Amino acid sequence: MDLIREDHMKAYRSIISGLAVAGAALAFAQGASAADYPKKPITFIVPFGVGGSFDTIARKLGQRWEKELGQPVVVKSLPGSGGRRGSLQIYRAQPDGYTIGFAHFVPFLADEKLMGKPPALDLKKFEVIYKIAHGPNYIFVRKDLPFKSVKDLAKANRPIKFASTGVGAITWTEANALAGILDFKLAFVLGYSKLGDAAVAVAKGDAEAGLGTVSHFQGVKDDVRPLMFFGSERDPNYPDVPSAGELGLKRLTALGSPRIIVAPPGTPKAPVMVIREAIKKAAADPEFKTWMQKSGFYLKAQDPESTWVDLEEQGKVFASLAEAVQAAQKGKK
Repeated sequence: MDLIREDHMKAYRSIISGLAVAGAALAFAQGASAADYPKKPITFIVPFGVGGSFDTIARKLGQRWEKELGQPVVVKSLPGSGGRRGSLQIYRAQPDGYTIGFAHFVPFLADEKLMGKPPALDLKKFEVIYKIAHGPNYIFVRKDLPFKSVKDLAKANRPIKFASTGVGAITWTEANALAGILDFKLAFVLGYSKLGDAAVAVAKGDAEAGLGTVSHFQGVKDDVRPLMFFGSERDPNYPDVPSAGELGLKRLTALGSPRIIVAPPGTPKAPVMVIREAIKKAAADPEFKTWMQKSGFYLKAQDPESTWVDLEEQGKVFASLAEAVQAAQKGKK
């Protein structure tokens, strides 16, 4: 019995010793990765088309990081399904710190909160690195149309043709919420890879209305008329355009599109921290701030904890708008 007990103790000590060595090796590897990362190019996935706001910000950050981190940053555009395709690609990527990107949370929240469908991924498993910007949109119409306010849309007594990037996208969600609240009908023109293309479609007459930030419709600003800003207060870019907040549509102010940089679930802390510090450095740089403002982007640097709080709140607002959105989808209130 003593020999058996002694053999067990030897085996136990051997296991403990092995675990200690493995733990030390892992700690060493993680420490080394913080110092050595990155050793190769970083892929930055954008869930919308080239030239859009997500893509433009990604490329600006990539240019900075190449100088600061000493490795190329390859921006890869993967538009489709209102931002789902690119987000899923990030989610399923190897969690080694070499694939990051903008996850578009909105369509997955819309699937769950507005349409009662299980989302294609578990948003809470994303490794949120940092939020860099927030995108309150405008609703705008073709300038030659008679609509001078959002209430005029309800007076049309016919469906309004809206350009959007896809079902569940922020523009689809905002349009349905507004239509459900104000009681007007919609006819969507879908499939645009980025909101800039949707704005061009409105200007050309392929659609009557669209949604997007200043940067999205800047190229066709002489051909469209902004009707409302989806913010709590007016935007200095267009001070004569009323905000959703002042029009009593407070819930709509929570429907902006956040620019959140994420890594796949399970990505080690070391590369996440390196990228996070690089983002914070950019957000604090006066030159970057000026570039964001001139480009029509709304800088809102935010740590992961605050970002998750905002997303939880946005999810609650989505749920509260479910009835209005479903009514708009059915074409009645």
